[in-house]
Order: sequence, then C-alpha cells, then structure tokens
Amino acid sequence: MKLDLSAAWDGAMKMLAANREMVLVLAGVFFFVPYLAFALFLPDPMGQAGASGAEPDMDAASAMIVAFYAEYWWALLLLALIQAIGSIALLAILGDRDRPTVGDAMGRGLRFLPTQIGAQILTGFAILAPPTIGVALGAAIGSEGIAGLLGLLMLPVTLYLLVKFSMSSPAIAIERIMNPITALGRSWRLTKGNSFRLFLFYLLLVAAFTVLSMIATLVFGLVFALGGEHVALIGQALISSLINVGFACVAYAVLASLHRCLSGPAATATVPTTRED
Repeated sequence: MKLDLSAAWDGAMKMLAANREMVLVLAGVFFFVPYLAFALFLPDPMGQAGASGAEPDMDAASAMIVAFYAEYWWALLLLALIQAIGSIALLAILGDRDRPTVGDAMGRGLRFLPTQIGAQILTGFAILAPPTIGVALGAAIGSEGIAGLLGLLMLPVTLYLLVKFSMSSPAIAIERIMNPITALGRSWRLTKGNSFRLFLFYLLLVAAFTVLSMIATLVFGLVFALGGEHVALIGQALISSLINVGFACVAYAVLASLHRCLSGPAATATVPTTRED
C-alpha cells in the first residue's frame, strides 16, 4: 500500500492534540529536565574551543572533545538511557489504541529499555557496515582517495537501512515486541514499498526543523545576550532544551502516526491486548 504522507502528518498532529497533557508531562520528565541539566552543569567543549576568539585550532578542538567524552561518558550514557525510556513512553501514549496511562507508559519504557537498546545497537552495526566495508576495500587497495570514495558511495545504502529500521521503535513501544531482531524485521516489513517516500518525508522534516531551530536560537540568543553572559548561558540552555522537547514530541508523533498508517487499522499487537497492569 502506498503511504499517504499528508494523512500521516495530520494524524501526528491529532495525536499530539489528543494527548497533549500526557505528552507534556513525559516530554518534560524525560527530555526537557535531563537536557537542561546536561546543558547547565556540563562544560561545552565546542564553546571552550572557540572561547579565545582566535582562529580555532582543529587539533586542540578535537583533543578537547575527546577529553570531554572521556570524562563525562557516564553523563552522556545516562542522558541517552533516560531519553530512550522517554521515547518508548511517548510512542506508547501516542500510538497505542489501548490508551495507557502515564504510569503505564513509563513502566513500559523501563520494561522495554533492553529491547530498545538491543535494536539500536543492531541498527548501528548495520548502518556502519557499508561505509566501513567501503573504506576497508579502499585501504586494501592502498589508496586513501579510493577508500573515501567507496565510503561515500556506500552512503545511499546507509540511508536506506536507516529508513528500513525507522519503525523498530514504534514496533517495540506500540506492538510490545520484546525481541530486538523481531522488531527490526517488523520495521523492514512495514516500510516495504514506501522506503523512498519515507526518506523524503524524514528529509523534509529534518530540514524544516533545522531551519526553525536555527532561527529560534539566533533570535532568542540575541535577546538573552542583552542580559549579560550568565543570562545568555542560561537562556541558551533553556532554548536548546525546548528545541529538544519540540523535536522529540513531533518526531515521535510522526513515527507513531506512520506506524498506524503502515500497519493498517486492523493491526494488532504481538502480545495479548489486555492492559499491562
């Protein structure tokens, strides 16, 4: 069946409107507060690299970024885990026809976190395999130029795999699939025949959000800068956190709506449909 992208977008907006109170609670707990704490209390390696105002030293900037990840890897991991739980909870609230409560959705997020992590790890290996193979072949030939070219030529394969596995999170959260491999297989089947349309849809959404976030950051950044350095830092953290929340809400609503459109009105969960609690 051919996917109606207009219907998918309209469905996403209706899902957000119908569940806005619960979505705001979950988005605040799992996306706004953790991201704001991350932005306020952890150093910004890119900001430090350009703080001198001189021409940036790329080697020094790279060293600072590596040092940041080495020191604060635990915070990055914690943030990723919190947001992974939140993504499952948001998808459950938005897309599950059983209409779980906020508590049910948060509990589902915790229960299905290992499945989500497993699916993301497998997806990461899959999308990194094509460029890695291309670079390895180029290295075997003995030419860095050929290695880079082969890696670039593998980019369409990587994008294709990203699209094919994009429905794995909705499959886990909404259909309650426990096995990550089964979730990836379900995503592959759901996207069959619509991969190119989905790619264009995702591309347009990312482009539109990037432009809007750049405009918002620029405008509000100038406003907060009038209050001094500390106000500007806090303001930038607030704006970044709000942008993160906005992207999460829209993105997961779109994924939930796409899942409903692709799976059809008669689709059922892969486990008994009685309430979990």
